[in-house]
Amino acid sequence: MDELIEEVLLRLPPDDPASLARAALVCRRWRRLISDPCFRRRFRSLHRPPMLGFVCNIADTDGPDISRFVPTSSFRPPRADRRDLRAIDSRHGRVLLCSQSVPRPWENGFLVWDPVADEDWEVPAPPRHPRWHWNAAVLCAADRGGGCSHIDCRRDPFLVVFRLSDHTYDEHIDDYFACAPAVLMGGALYFMFHKNTMIIKYDVATLGMSVIHAPNTFYLQNIVLMTTEDGRIELVEDSKLYLWSREADPRGVWGWTVSKVIELKSLLPADALSRSPEALGFAECGGFGFILLWTVNGFFTIDPKSNQVRNVGVTSGFKDKTR
Repeated sequence: MDELIEEVLLRLPPDDPASLARAALVCRRWRRLISDPCFRRRFRSLHRPPMLGFVCNIADTDGPDISRFVPTSSFRPPRADRRDLRAIDSRHGRVLLCSQSVPRPWENGFLVWDPVADEDWEVPAPPRHPRWHWNAAVLCAADRGGGCSHIDCRRDPFLVVFRLSDHTYDEHIDDYFACAPAVLMGGALYFMFHKNTMIIKYDVATLGMSVIHAPNTFYLQNIVLMTTEDGRIELVEDSKLYLWSREADPRGVWGWTVSKVIELKSLLPADALSRSPEALGFAECGGFGFILLWTVNGFFTIDPKSNQVRNVGVTSGFKDKTR
């Protein structure tokens, strides 16, 4: 019966997209079931979105630096290496790239890349400005008004947010942005800046902006931002992976508290801890998220809810923040 076959096919692992393609080649009947839009909708609703891979910037000794897609599943993009391009941000199935030219890379504009379809879209360059310190993010255009699950919106309209650290542009900003990727929560982007002591909250719908002060313990530390299922913003500090959560007390005063401490010695191989690990970024989609960690023994993902760890790639040539 088609209904029973469909129930079996729905349970193929989502982090192995090739398994669906192989199943579709078995016979016309299976191909018809898998190609049906109803099947795809049920498949997406049954499984949480898989991690197909991540993008990191690689130093190439033989030429220009490379922005490399490192697969963590059976998916392989046609162009895994984007030479002379630097990855800035990644979200909702899109990767934001810019030129390696110096001293102001954004003056050549940006490139938004869909690794799955291997399609590019050029984004015009922002106004020229002498300041160097900046950051940028790409996101689904539906985040201006909400209402998108982001399960399959990579072909829909998108936005690119570009921020310069100059008081001429933003009255709140008098120092530089960190190169760490921004996080999106509740229709707002959060950027680290001012030597990791402050966070800029940028409302995508209203274009309003506010400043959040980070805990003093984060001064000059390597940290990343993350979000939680219940709508909180958190900070991750490496070494022991301290998770700081911003919450309001009974009087309505906001502050930071340590919500969780993840001991890496019990989770990672001993040789991976021969040098202090580095938290690189946080990815969230479909209600779950994970922290990406650099070690001398490779890249690891850590689920902050379950502490589940997975080795997802080597570190050869790794240059800076991973997206």
